[in-house]
Amino acid sequence: MIVTVISKNQQLLDTTCQILTKDNSSPLFLSDTSDKHKVLPVEGDIWKVMSVVEEEKPDLLLFGGMVDDDSELHVLEQVASQFHNLYIVLLTSGMSSEKLMHVMRIGVREVLSASPTKEELIGMVSRFKERMYKTKLPTDHGEVLAFIPCKGGSGATFIATNLAYILAAQENKRVALIDLNLQLGDASLFLSDIKPPSSIADIADQIHRLDSTFLASSMLQILPNLDVLSSPYEPDQATKITPDHISKLIKILVENYDFVILDIGRRMDAVSIRALDKTDFIYPVLQQTLPFVRDAKRLIEALFSLGYSSDKIRLIINRYDKKSEITLDDVSDTLRLKVAASIPNNYLVVEQAVNHGVPVYKFARDSQVSQVLMGIGANICGNKLKKEKVGWFEKMISG
Repeated sequence: MIVTVISKNQQLLDTTCQILTKDNSSPLFLSDTSDKHKVLPVEGDIWKVMSVVEEEKPDLLLFGGMVDDDSELHVLEQVASQFHNLYIVLLTSGMSSEKLMHVMRIGVREVLSASPTKEELIGMVSRFKERMYKTKLPTDHGEVLAFIPCKGGSGATFIATNLAYILAAQENKRVALIDLNLQLGDASLFLSDIKPPSSIADIADQIHRLDSTFLASSMLQILPNLDVLSSPYEPDQATKITPDHISKLIKILVENYDFVILDIGRRMDAVSIRALDKTDFIYPVLQQTLPFVRDAKRLIEALFSLGYSSDKIRLIINRYDKKSEITLDDVSDTLRLKVAASIPNNYLVVEQAVNHGVPVYKFARDSQVSQVLMGIGANICGNKLKKEKVGWFEKMISG
């Protein structure tokens, strides 16, 4: 591993390299000077970056200094575009939120203070090494699961986000959650209050750079094995995303994760259909009321017309109430599909978890809704291992 630090500030060079090479608490443990592990300090400005990267080919680049004009930003963009796997960290100060977002979009992976503390540097290196480790892990072809609401307010996003967390935290699987509700998606808010570093629209803008490393740096890390790619920040950015973008994105994801969870909005357009084409299972989510069942029937008929078989479609009843006038059998008979799972109506616990921006597994693990979701997660993993395609929720508790 090669780490290159470039700056005109000699004190910054000395301090940074000392932390990375001599501090026992550094995760790099780069006390040796072998070719395999080394830190290279280089005194210079932004105009020296490209030549140094071309010559040394580092894995991690720290540049200390201001990036004030478009020509300087263009240097960083060129480096990021030419060296896709390079992890670029900018050490600077006084950067506006708008400029911060811009440098992240052109390929900078992290921005730290102009004089980073030991804790900041060690945290950054830990995140970098974790990304490297994850992208090199072998994996079978990941399974793609899509959750789609039959009607607004069904709870599809809650189920998608919480199952993603359970698959990572309980089942120790590598999980990617993609928010494909491109107009008004908010999936990341169900798991964290941290603003995602990039969105799927930013990926579309730089699709030529798309690889596992670039994708990992664009996602919000919830757990070491759970990453979230957010929907566009502005609704009009959704127009940038094409079906081909989705195909390329999912191709990279299934090569690097055990499960890819898609939170798909209600719009059935070319982008969402391409995503559904790539799925192993589709989970329409509905509740036990006539409007939900009516809209579910229309959705199921649309899925059938698109060529998706009944074996691929798994109904989930959210906020299940055994006393409801509309029973599970009524739903199954009307939609001509068996109800795969029913999640109990535990509104207060769910509301509190969502308001706190934490998964219900973490907020109230012993609650009934959490226990049922954990059972679904265990069954999903059991069927993935056994390669079974039907009947895997038959033992689920329905109430």
